[in-house]
Amino acid sequence: MKLQDQFAFVLVRPQSPGNIGSSARAIKNMGFRDLRIVAPEVSPHSREALSMAVHARDVLQAAKTYPSIGDGVVDCSLTVGTTCRAGPYREAVRPLRESALQLANTAAANRIAIIFGPEATGLSNHELRFCHRLIVIPSSSEYASINLAQSVMLCAYELRLALAQVEASAAKPEAIELAPATEVDAALERLKESLLAIGFLPEENPEHLMFALRGIFGRSGLTTRELDIINGIAAHTRWAAEGGHRALQAKRAAGKKLR
Repeated sequence: MKLQDQFAFVLVRPQSPGNIGSSARAIKNMGFRDLRIVAPEVSPHSREALSMAVHARDVLQAAKTYPSIGDGVVDCSLTVGTTCRAGPYREAVRPLRESALQLANTAAANRIAIIFGPEATGLSNHELRFCHRLIVIPSSSEYASINLAQSVMLCAYELRLALAQVEASAAKPEAIELAPATEVDAALERLKESLLAIGFLPEENPEHLMFALRGIFGRSGLTTRELDIINGIAAHTRWAAEGGHRALQAKRAAGKKLR
């Protein structure tokens, strides 16, 4: 298995067929082949897109389209969003080069999605919910925004360098298989509902704290076993909030084991 095959490049709501074709060319230049397109606003296989892909038309024609980010990353264990904007939900962003080596060390056991937002706005705060980690390409403060296809090329280039470093290293990192991204997202939704039930999250804006929790779990990564524990905590918290605490009090009063 080639480590490059563990990476998927996901374009969310792309607005330019030229950028779609150029992105296909960029990833093929760097040895990658998996291009995915979410809710495109233009035809990803138009004449302009095919023209810009040049000798990467095979990558472009093989690219699949999806209605949502969740559908596009269903087979991935780790999702990495790209951003150049600051904001309350983007504090955990890490530089591309530093992140590339971490991702390369994770790729042996996990499929990884690198997610890019549309040209005009980048990924929205809502779309960041699907990203376990965030990366930024260091650029000038005078003009930080980078063209979509150029961003894809820079990310693919840094990942290629990092993968070469990992493959050349005598000490191979331990391959830890992470839980699928969709299962992590579902578990975090269950956790959110349980934290709402006990009043830990504010009902008017529960996502504010949930972004922080997603960042914590995203940086560490969750195995299937760890995800089972998160699901168990969420279920038991919800049960206790909905009246189960009375049963616990009765058991304690009777000197019975709680579990």
